[in-house]
Amino acid sequence: MVIKEIVKPEQLLVALEQQSKMPMVRIGEALTALGLVSDRQLQEALERQKTERTVPLGELLVKSGQLSRQDLRTALARKMGYPVVDLNKFPMDVEAMRRVPPALARRLKVLPLLWSQGTLIVAAEDPSRRALIEELEFTLQCKVVAALASGSLDNNQITEIYARHGLDAVKAMPGQRNQPDYSSSSSDKLLESLEQGVEQEDEGSEEGPQIEQSDNSLVRLINTLIVEAFNQGASDIHIETFASKRKVRIRFRKDGRLVPYMELPPTYRSALVARIKIMCDLDISERRKPQDGKIDFTRYSPQHKLELRVATIPTNGGAEDVVLRLLSSAKPLSIDQLALAPTNLAHLREVVERPYGMVLCVGPTGSGKTTTLHALLQHINTPDRKVWTAEDPVESTNPDLRQVQVNPKIDWTFAKALRAFLRADPDVIMVGEIRDEETAQTAIEASLTGHLVLSTLHTNSAPETVVRLLDMGMDPFNFADSLLAVLAQRLVRRLCKECRVSEPASDEFIDELVADYRHAFPAELAPAPEQVRQEWLEQYGQNGRFLRYHAPGCPSCDKSGYKGRVGLHELMTVDSALRKLIQSKAPATELLRTAMATHGFRTL
Repeated sequence: MVIKEIVKPEQLLVALEQQSKMPMVRIGEALTALGLVSDRQLQEALERQKTERTVPLGELLVKSGQLSRQDLRTALARKMGYPVVDLNKFPMDVEAMRRVPPALARRLKVLPLLWSQGTLIVAAEDPSRRALIEELEFTLQCKVVAALASGSLDNNQITEIYARHGLDAVKAMPGQRNQPDYSSSSSDKLLESLEQGVEQEDEGSEEGPQIEQSDNSLVRLINTLIVEAFNQGASDIHIETFASKRKVRIRFRKDGRLVPYMELPPTYRSALVARIKIMCDLDISERRKPQDGKIDFTRYSPQHKLELRVATIPTNGGAEDVVLRLLSSAKPLSIDQLALAPTNLAHLREVVERPYGMVLCVGPTGSGKTTTLHALLQHINTPDRKVWTAEDPVESTNPDLRQVQVNPKIDWTFAKALRAFLRADPDVIMVGEIRDEETAQTAIEASLTGHLVLSTLHTNSAPETVVRLLDMGMDPFNFADSLLAVLAQRLVRRLCKECRVSEPASDEFIDELVADYRHAFPAELAPAPEQVRQEWLEQYGQNGRFLRYHAPGCPSCDKSGYKGRVGLHELMTVDSALRKLIQSKAPATELLRTAMATHGFRTL
């Protein structure tokens, strides 16, 4: 069956009207009805989508090689009724193109076609993606309807079409990538209002509330900034202002590294900070002291289940920096998604399923300790258990837990929260961090009185954690009896899956890795090089040889070669031998030696 492609605006309007009256069909149903995928393939893709929630079902099937992009278009056109637009012949509406910034069009892979009676009509590779429509409607503040593009939409094609109509993107500033553009009229209006606000500030008035009430373009700018950070997988947004006439600098932390996002004129400085303070109910007149707050972003964008932790810090010359930590309120990871080695996973399951004792997760800031603890709580949180958590702040809201925000300013500390929990009939207690002797002592007492206690500590390794707590004054006998396990972890960048390539590894390279691996062992416990190579070959080899991977960089990873992070772990479970060493306050080296010798402990 030949699908007729639309080349005229009036044809498009008629076709969209017809499509709107068709019964709703899901993309999975359309694909199976046409015989393009089997029921088993569809179920497998639906299972994968549970862990890759931002990837549409059709795209998952295309990426896995089970469906061609042309077959996906066929299903969208024949079974779901989306009109197909010939992008080479359709006369683009300049008014529609003006409403969609080129950077936004390139990122979402859409092309504006027509502006009709308050509705924006765009062409997309997959018009069934509801998230795409919602983001466009949220960003552009208008109704959006999607048609099906006749072919793939790449960045070069979109840029070329915009340039053909004299609407190419404004030149980006150095280091600026994927920044949202705004129409010249709204930018001018924003600059004018911000300059007025700065003049009012110089005269001693507070510009914050006035901007909130009158400047919709500023509100849209901040909302778009947050949505962009969320879509790019950033963990933090850094807004850096200067007392001089230097531009406001905005950077995203992605995969543990700060990358430039955009720069704004200095006139944005005060209004930007004031608006963010308003969003999290902070005092906009207080600029001499740091403040902390939280933004529930669902108030501004219901489709983005997102919370942000906000910290403002006064800097030199009366300026203020703002750092926003993105806290996704999505369902916590499962214990199987933590990327633990099979042996460590089995041992960790065993210890957290015990009725009492203490399990510690340790590592530097930003190593994923809170994520790991919530995954463990998700694993053991059953209807017959009462779980209390004390956190500062509550980074991941979970309605299945009884979560408490501690506040040292009013003397509501971790130790006091712990004591309160003990009077509230708990089964499991999670303490966000052990910061002092009192909290550590109370946690040990709780674990010895029939409760399972989970907590974190800022230490570098599992054996060092034991020594640190003993140095804090813990009773070695009580501590040894309470401790079940210590999990130390780090997050490292993952090679981009889109551009990752492999090549046979040289013998010299493998020899270097083996030497580094054996160096972590005490001399008498180090395995023979041949034994290590054979074990690795069985575990990681392919067709009897080792492969070495590298990623040259591609648009998907911003040419960095890395995308996402993965956890590395070392798990030390406490047995009778280690318990005796803890009671005798043995040094970390002795703990390490015994753990390696008795139950195969492996360091980071």
